Amino acid sequence: MSAPPASDRLRLPESLADQLHDFRRSVWKVKLIEAVCGALLGLLGAWLALFVIDRLSDPPAWVRFLLFAGVLAGVALVPRALRRWVYGHRHFEQLARLIGRKFPSLGDQLLGVIELTQNDLEQHRSRALVEAAIRQVADDSAKRDFSLAIPQPRHRMALKALAGGVGLAALLAAIFPAAAANAWARLLAPFGVIPRYTFAAVQPLPEQVVVPHGESFALTAALKPETVRRPDAGQVQLGSQVPVDATRRDDRYVFELPAQLEPGALAMKIGDYRQSVTIQPMARPELTAVQATVKLPEYLQRPEPVTKDLRGGALALVKGSEVSFAATASRPLDAVTIDGAPVSPREGAIHTPGYPVEANRRLSLEWRDAHQLAGREPFVISVTARDDEAPALAVEDLPRQKIVLDSEGLNFKLRAQDDFGVARVGMEWKSAENQTVDKPAEGEKILGAGGPARDVLDLAGSFSAKSLGIEPQVLEVRLFVEDYLPNRPRVYSPVYTLYVLSPEEHAIWVTEQLHKWHRQSLEVRDREMQLHETNKELRSLTAQQLDEPDNRRRLETQASAEKANGRRLDALSNAGEELLRQASRNPELGVGHLEKWAELLLVLKDISSNRMPSVADLLKQSAQAPQQQAAAGQAKPPAPQAGQNRGSQSGPGSNSPPSP
Repeated sequence: MSAPPASDRLRLPESLADQLHDFRRSVWKVKLIEAVCGALLGLLGAWLALFVIDRLSDPPAWVRFLLFAGVLAGVALVPRALRRWVYGHRHFEQLARLIGRKFPSLGDQLLGVIELTQNDLEQHRSRALVEAAIRQVADDSAKRDFSLAIPQPRHRMALKALAGGVGLAALLAAIFPAAAANAWARLLAPFGVIPRYTFAAVQPLPEQVVVPHGESFALTAALKPETVRRPDAGQVQLGSQVPVDATRRDDRYVFELPAQLEPGALAMKIGDYRQSVTIQPMARPELTAVQATVKLPEYLQRPEPVTKDLRGGALALVKGSEVSFAATASRPLDAVTIDGAPVSPREGAIHTPGYPVEANRRLSLEWRDAHQLAGREPFVISVTARDDEAPALAVEDLPRQKIVLDSEGLNFKLRAQDDFGVARVGMEWKSAENQTVDKPAEGEKILGAGGPARDVLDLAGSFSAKSLGIEPQVLEVRLFVEDYLPNRPRVYSPVYTLYVLSPEEHAIWVTEQLHKWHRQSLEVRDREMQLHETNKELRSLTAQQLDEPDNRRRLETQASAEKANGRRLDALSNAGEELLRQASRNPELGVGHLEKWAELLLVLKDISSNRMPSVADLLKQSAQAPQQQAAAGQAKPPAPQAGQNRGSQSGPGSNSPPSP
């Protein structure tokens, strides 16, 4: 079939084509802006990182190379964006798939109409129908904002971040031009020998410096901003001990001194600056107790605050709570900070304000005593804000599907659990769909109520259609549990389908099932008789014949067949017992019929328990004996005869065929 002329080909409506062109331009613009901003942010971020690192220390070349590699990785975002978003989304069908991620139905329709316009075979369809379909898709598309289908547009956030980074970089360059230029040079030449730029006047130390007892410590001297000279090194000497030198880093001289146990005088010399101070060792103040006081949300109806020990530093609280902390130290405290914010200690102890628990947060507690001696390390409190978990429900003794009489009562057990108390537990029912009943059923019943302090609620429930005024029909039953969280929907169990039957319907169903069971029972009995005949044939074989591979395989097959038939007998026996129990509940079924089925059930149980296991075990033993003897490398005794042991037995294991 030849392709139609170009002038007669189906085409996308101009409005839809323009809409797709606009969407493609938007995708290209957004993703390229994101890529370019990402590359520039990577460059600025690496420069800012190196600028900060240079103020703290002189980083090795490999650190600068890692930052430079990060810049290259950021630049690589641009070609990656070109490949993925420009080259990868230049055709209409590619754009339709992208739209399909946000609007699946519309995306499939767009792909369909694009294929109609591009596929030569589709050009020969009914033109009016195809054009109507294309117009329908075009009309639907006109109602959609395709810009919403752009995956995770972050270009505005990227532009804002870039503007902030450029502003910060410009500010630093204006305040510290030499340091900024030095950082750029060191970043762009990671292995170049470019010295680090430093700032450097010594702030006087207190006359007495309290240091941790028995710990090495650092003494820091800082240069004033207006200093003219910036010595490369300083020196301190404590008493008659060995002098300690320190090099200048970021206008600071950090002297690492050994642990001290007794007070001593320290002389400091930095260039022409001299100062003498007294070093006083003292034990650090340590926290001796930390407690959290928690006020739970009002909807939980637990007004009493809960006090928890917090020595481990971790605490998980339900959202909506309010928590405050109290800590005592080994010495009265003079200053306390929580996440860097100062807090006035009360009676020398830490008392924090109440914090609402809405999200995870970490609080860092730092403290100093009157000697300005800090704790060994900050005490970090980690508060995990968790949701009030939905309650859980477990049901026992209630099958997922069951046929019941309308007067029959179903008894079951259930357990409801919730982390902050079970409110109530109940049961819902409604008529199943796709059935015609005079009075469709729908309702609910409360099975039990809990309380704010009842985290676990065990109940016994029952269901009786007649007592609830429900006519025979198919019901969908669900158990539910509620907790105290406002507006939380009920938590439901799986759906239990109950086929509620009248006595007449139930009698018909049971009779049909019993007839089916009877047919299956006769089949199993006949199969047992066939197996018995095969057993007699195998017993007639000599030991040499039984030792042949084909006969050994026959023996194994026969044993497996008898075991399989035995399993079918067991399954039929269990099914028969259940059917008889069902029938016994219905007065519409006569006693005579039940006795007939019960007699057949006893026959099957006798076949299953007394005959099949013994025959199968004997055949399996006969099949494996020659193989075991051959593996042992011994002289082969006479092969076992099938049924040889059972020939001398009597009773249920005799050679007579099973009775029906």
